Amino acid sequence: MTLLSPKSVLILEDEGLVGLMIEQLVQDMGAGMIDVFSAAKEALAALTEKTYDCAVLDVLVRDGTSMPVADALDERGIPFLFSSAVGAEVLHPRHRERPLLAKPFDDDTLKAQILSLIGAGGSFSPA
Repeated sequence: MTLLSPKSVLILEDEGLVGLMIEQLVQDMGAGMIDVFSAAKEALAALTEKTYDCAVLDVLVRDGTSMPVADALDERGIPFLFSSAVGAEVLHPRHRERPLLAKPFDDDTLKAQILSLIGAGGSFSPA
């Protein structure tokens, strides 16, 4: 089933203003449940209790990297993208083919990336 908009989104972003911007964008897209975290440990705890349509992960966060969260999302089949000012070379090799949105980015680009994620229905196949 293809979703037309995300209903639930996990955001892992340690820059407060960027997190708020992403949160507002997905809210405008129709998401009713949006959880914003600044540390991977918090996001991992949420994943033990909730499921999400998709996720947006900063690469470098307050308590290290988002790679443990990326692994958990991958295991659950939840589509996600990275948004970061760093390049793909800092990603773990198993995630280097994931979408990486370079900061700064505009709203339209992020929206298109999210729609692409949820349109894939959670499936991911590297190019």
